[in-house]
Amino acid sequence: MAKLNHNLSMVIALLSSILIAASMVTSEEEFMITIPPEPEPGFYKTIEECIEKMSRECGENIVKAVLEDEEISEQCCVELVHGMGKICHDDLLQFYVSLPQLGFNVTHLNIRGHQVWNICILKAPSKM
Repeated sequence: MAKLNHNLSMVIALLSSILIAASMVTSEEEFMITIPPEPEPGFYKTIEECIEKMSRECGENIVKAVLEDEEISEQCCVELVHGMGKICHDDLLQFYVSLPQLGFNVTHLNIRGHQVWNICILKAPSKM
């Protein structure tokens, strides 16, 4: 039963992340998303853990910054840099790129994702 609850929470976290991104790039047409096999064992568990390190509001702010060039709040930069971290940020970019149904421009997504990270490095006060 614990395994079922864990898997369910992981699926919910992944779908929540996908829906945030999908809502920003799709029209009102219905679409289907197929989550591909894990590129390596434990990757989706890692993604789930990454998503849990950021508030929903900041997750949306960061996704909009990457996809729509929205301004990033200082608080969300703090959550990204000091809470989530670079590895999680890069893993989430890799996850979004693996979903061709969302129609992301892979080059733009990667470039913009790295720009957002660099912006946040400057905005987030360093931990002392």
